[in-house]
Amino acid sequence: MPHSDRSTHLITGIVEDATGRPVPDASVYLTAGPEPYPDIAALSAADGSFTLSVRGAGAYTVQCRTPDDRIGEATVTAGGDSPARVRLRV
Repeated sequence: MPHSDRSTHLITGIVEDATGRPVPDASVYLTAGPEPYPDIAALSAADGSFTLSVRGAGAYTVQCRTPDDRIGEATVTAGGDSPARVRLRV
């Protein structure tokens, strides 16, 4: 039977506007992953930062929606001992 990575991995990042300023209160969520994933979401902090926890290593698509409906999206690979880092531009 193949080995399956069931450990928890972190995806951390920042939501920024087109000028590089942090965007607070953006909803950040997963739209795709290597296996079924629960509805995971977070709000970006005042400095635009966020953290999501995922099960299993692999590529995840992270999307955000700002309070004024701008959308940003990026793909990041989670796995290993360090958090995966992603920057979402809106």
